[in-house]
Amino acid sequence: MADPRLVLASAPGGSAFMEELFEVVADAVRRAGGRAETHVGPLPDEDDDTVFVVVPHEYLVVLPERQRPRPDQLRRTIAFCVEHPGTRTFDTSAALLPEFGGAVDINADSTDELVRRGHDVRRFQLGYTPLWDRWGGDPDAPRDIDVTYLGTAEHRRSALLARAARDLDGFAVRLLTPPHEPMVKPRPDFLMGRAKHEHLARSRVLLNLHREASRALEWVRVLEAACNGCVVVTEPSRDLAPFTAGQHLLVARETVVGAATAAMLRDGELERSIRAEAYRFVKEELDMGPSARTLLELAADLAERHPAPARPERPLRKAAAVVVPADGPLAVDTPSWDPRFLGEASLGGDPGPDRRLAARLFVERAETARRTDGGVLTPAALPLSPGAAPRADDLDVLVVRRIADPGVAALVDDLARGTTVPARVLVCQDGTAEPPGPKPYDVLHHPVPRGTGHAYNRLLAESEADLLLVLDAGVRCSPHLVTRLLAAVRAGADVAHCPVADAARGLVGALPPEARRLARLPYLGSGYLVRRTVLEKLGGWPEDPWAEGLEHHGFWLGVAGRDARTELVQQVLLSRTVPDPPARPLDLDPQRAWAAANAKR
Repeated sequence: MADPRLVLASAPGGSAFMEELFEVVADAVRRAGGRAETHVGPLPDEDDDTVFVVVPHEYLVVLPERQRPRPDQLRRTIAFCVEHPGTRTFDTSAALLPEFGGAVDINADSTDELVRRGHDVRRFQLGYTPLWDRWGGDPDAPRDIDVTYLGTAEHRRSALLARAARDLDGFAVRLLTPPHEPMVKPRPDFLMGRAKHEHLARSRVLLNLHREASRALEWVRVLEAACNGCVVVTEPSRDLAPFTAGQHLLVARETVVGAATAAMLRDGELERSIRAEAYRFVKEELDMGPSARTLLELAADLAERHPAPARPERPLRKAAAVVVPADGPLAVDTPSWDPRFLGEASLGGDPGPDRRLAARLFVERAETARRTDGGVLTPAALPLSPGAAPRADDLDVLVVRRIADPGVAALVDDLARGTTVPARVLVCQDGTAEPPGPKPYDVLHHPVPRGTGHAYNRLLAESEADLLLVLDAGVRCSPHLVTRLLAAVRAGADVAHCPVADAARGLVGALPPEARRLARLPYLGSGYLVRRTVLEKLGGWPEDPWAEGLEHHGFWLGVAGRDARTELVQQVLLSRTVPDPPARPLDLDPQRAWAAANAKR
């Protein structure tokens, strides 16, 4: 029999990461003298020398049932396992393995665990590949990104990134945290192929954090970084070998990983040493050739033991065209901006007459206040900042303080101490009391709450600035907030925003605006810099009292439905406490409130 022909197959609509990994494996097989090709779609017709390779937890789940491999094809298929114990996807792969003719795994810990469970699994050691190397080993190549993070959003990781934000505040940071769903094309928070490797070649440090209960090293991500001279700082991992901590990467406890990263960035000699040694080690000592030959040997054994049947167990049919939706599947675990409202997940059931009545009374009080309470703007009596920081004369800050929100003094002080200072800060006390004494900000006082959207619109009318930074009283900001959001707008964005650290929820607002996601969940809130022209096209913020608490959601819906250019500045520049306001229509009659918030703008 001729040497086996390996077909490494990915599911249409599956993760681009898997397709990229298979290109690397196929290249390694060819360099080892074998035959290998990649394929996207149902398994093609096979000859006696054809053996397939698929990632089980994705291929058999994403591919439509009518196009999944026949049992006889699976006996000629090698499962290529990539997930760590402690994750749901690992358990999915483990449950599917008995259907396959053989299996390999790229991780030491998962190989050991699968063997412990009774599966015959061989290790596939990943290593250096020229397909990943966009650096070339030049120690003096420029790197304009201090810290980067590449990993899907997940609560544990999110909480650690929020905790590390203060330690990394003075550095140039890019956090790419896409939702945990198959990625089929690039996004602002997801890089593919050459763009990802060029990004790593521009980055000094890759911050590596584990997902869910796993404590194993994310081998592919770490190798991609090492191939591009990006120093890895990771939390402790069970399977660092053959890497050595302090020589090829740095290891720091999860509670201090941000501080350890900052300390390493200030130690240029250590950074250069690890960069050079990790690259040398991966390139010279982690050869994928032996693993590629192991894969070929396993394929040859399967091809001999399970020849392709003359009459398939299930008649071959011409596969229908695979249509992958342009927007792909949608993750449902994105954090909501509102701590008490989970979008569609909060709907259902009859709230009952008492709750509906309470919601109507809330709305009537707001409407009455708008008719009877005019509110007066008191100009600032003190300068915002006597310091020498640059001033953005075309930028005002709008802040609304609601009942139960903290005072605004600390927030205004943050803005005054920033590396760029706004022209004015305008605060609406919507049903809240303003402390006595002169203030460095303008105050619009509503003795009775008139509604948050209404309050923002009144502040907008009092401002003449072309750019508006929109905050709420429950946040604190980095000194770099205005500077970095302003840079994004100066570069052409109509709206710039950033992830927000939340003490309980980790990161919120960490995704770009997508109409399909916003239709299900209010995951974006305040903390954005917007051009006045955008607000004028939207007609300002929604004022319907039924949508109280969702006025920013209404803003983002309007932005996503138009051609406004948005930029997610991928660094945590805001933090917040979670306010617990009195019950709103959103809490009392959520279906009606959600319908009002999602009314076409």
